Amino acid sequence: MTGRAALGVVLALGGSLAATPVVVLLGLAIVLLEGIRALWRRQGLEDVEYARQLSTARAVVGDVVGLDISVWNRKRLPLAWLRAEDAASAGLVVRERELAHSETMGRVLANAWTLAPFERVVRHFHVEATRRGVHELGPARLTVGDLFAGLADEAEHRVIDRLVVRPRTVPVIGLPPRARWGGGEPSRRGLLEHPLAYAGVRDYQPGDPLRKLHHRASARVGRPLTKRFDPAREREVLIALDIQSLDGPAWQPVFDDDLVESLCVTVASLARHLRDDGAAVGVAVAGYSGAPRPVAVLAPSEAAEQVPRILDLLARLSPFPSASFDRLLGTIPRGLRPGTEVVVVTARDPSPYLAAMRRLRSVGFGVTLLAIGPRAGYAVVRTRGVGLAARPARLDGPWAECRSLMIA
Repeated sequence: MTGRAALGVVLALGGSLAATPVVVLLGLAIVLLEGIRALWRRQGLEDVEYARQLSTARAVVGDVVGLDISVWNRKRLPLAWLRAEDAASAGLVVRERELAHSETMGRVLANAWTLAPFERVVRHFHVEATRRGVHELGPARLTVGDLFAGLADEAEHRVIDRLVVRPRTVPVIGLPPRARWGGGEPSRRGLLEHPLAYAGVRDYQPGDPLRKLHHRASARVGRPLTKRFDPAREREVLIALDIQSLDGPAWQPVFDDDLVESLCVTVASLARHLRDDGAAVGVAVAGYSGAPRPVAVLAPSEAAEQVPRILDLLARLSPFPSASFDRLLGTIPRGLRPGTEVVVVTARDPSPYLAAMRRLRSVGFGVTLLAIGPRAGYAVVRTRGVGLAARPARLDGPWAECRSLMIA
C-alpha cells in the first residue's frame, strides 16, 4: 500500500468516527485513485507490442529508406499516453521529424500515442541516407502513463535495426577497356589453364598430373595421352586504399572528411568498373571495418557478389587508418600471386611508402598509383620520379553529387 492510499484509509476511518461525510468521501476518492494508478502500473505495458521495421538493410548515399513504427495495445485497458524514444546514431536523418536529445540516450526519435483498447497504430517515416556508414536505430525506451498524466510503467525494447549505407558509384571515364595498370609490364607467372576450355590431347610428359590423363584416347591409340586446355587469360586487380587523408603519422585521429568520402567513391566506382570489364577485383585497406582484424582485405575474385562485398567493406570503414600504409603494402605479397595488378588509391603525399611500392614491383606485381584531391599533381610527379606508373583522377563534383570519375 502506498502512502497516499494509507492516507485515504485514515481519512475515511477518521471521517466516519467524526461523522464528517466530506472527509469520508475525500478518503474514499484518494483510495480509488490510488487503486486505478496501481492497476495501470501493473498492466501498463503488458500486452503492448512495439515494432520497428526498415524497408531495406542496405542503401546507397542519396537513397531514401522507408521506416515503419507500429504499436499495438492488445488488452482491454486503454492507454492514456504511450511514449517511445528510439536511440539514433550520429548521421541518421528522419525526413518527417527532427530528432530530439535525451540526457541518457543521446539523439532519439520520439513518438507518443493515445491508444484505445485493442487499437493498433502504424506510423510511416523516411530515413535519408546522407552519410556512408552503419547507422543504428534502437534500443527504444517505452513509457506509459495513467489517466492522471503520471508515469505508470517503463521498459526497454532491446531490438536494434541497422542500416548499412554504401558509398556512391559513378561511371569511370578515361580508362580504356582491359587497360593494364602496371604500365604494360608482362606478367611473371605462367599461363593458367581454363578447366572448361578443352582443346584436345597431347602425348603424356613426365610430371603431368594423373587426373589429366585421357583414358579413352590412351586406350584407343595404345599410349598415354594428356588432356590439353586453352590458357585462361585471367586478370587480377587489387585496389590498395590509403585511407589516411592528411600527411603525418598514421596514429593521428584527425582527417579530412570530404577527402575520405571522395576516396571511398573512387574505390567503389573503380571496383565496379573493373569487375564489369571482366577483371577479378579485390580491396585492401589499413582501416577499421567492424572486424577483429585491424586490416581489411578482400582477395581478388570474379564472383558476382564481390562488388557488394567491397561496398559493404567501404560502408563500415573508419575515416582514419588503423596502421601505416607501408605496413599494409608489405603484407600484400603473402596473399597474392605474382602478376596481380596493384592499384594504390591515395589523396596525400606517397613519399612514405614509395619504397614499398617499388618492392612490390620487384617481386612481380604491376603497380600504379591513382591520386585524387588537391595534391594529386604532386603525388603523380613524385611517383613517376622514382620510376613507378601514376595517374591523376578526379570526381567531376562534390562526392555527394558527382556524376563521373575522370582518370587522365
